[in-house]
Amino acid sequence: MKGVVLIKLWHRILGYFIPHYGTVYHRIGGEKFIGTLVDDFYHIMQTDPFAKDCLATHAGRNIQGSSEKLKAFLSGWLGGPQLFVEKYGHPRLRMRHFPFIIGESESEQWLYCMKVALEKSQLPQEEQNNLIEAFRGLTKLIKNRD
Repeated sequence: MKGVVLIKLWHRILGYFIPHYGTVYHRIGGEKFIGTLVDDFYHIMQTDPFAKDCLATHAGRNIQGSSEKLKAFLSGWLGGPQLFVEKYGHPRLRMRHFPFIIGESESEQWLYCMKVALEKSQLPQEEQNNLIEAFRGLTKLIKNRD
C-alpha cells in the first residue's frame, strides 16, 4: 500500500514538472512523433494508389496546410498543447469536413494511410491498435456520404 502511495505521489510530481505527463501525447513522443507521423501519413496518401479517393478530397488544396492543421489537431486531441484551438478555434470536425465528399472508401483509405504511418513509426503494437480504434471513431464522425 505504501508503495502505491509513493508511485501516485511520484506521478503527481512528474505531472507538475513535465507538461502533459501521462497523456497519450506524452507516451508516444509528443510533437516530434506527431510531426513524423503526419508527414509519413501524407506521403503515403500522395504516393500509394490505394489512397487515390482520399487524396482526391484534397484536390486544389495545399497539402502542407492540411498537414499543419492535422498536426495541430492531433496535439490537442492526444492530450498535448491545444494548438489547433489556439489558432483556428474549436475543431468542429464534422462541419469543417462537410464540403468534402467523405464516404466509406475515403474513410477506409484515410485509416489505411494512418495505419501504414503508425506501422512505420514502430510504436508498440498495443498503442498503434488503440490509436487506430480512436482514429476509426473520428472517421465515422466526419463521414458524410454512404
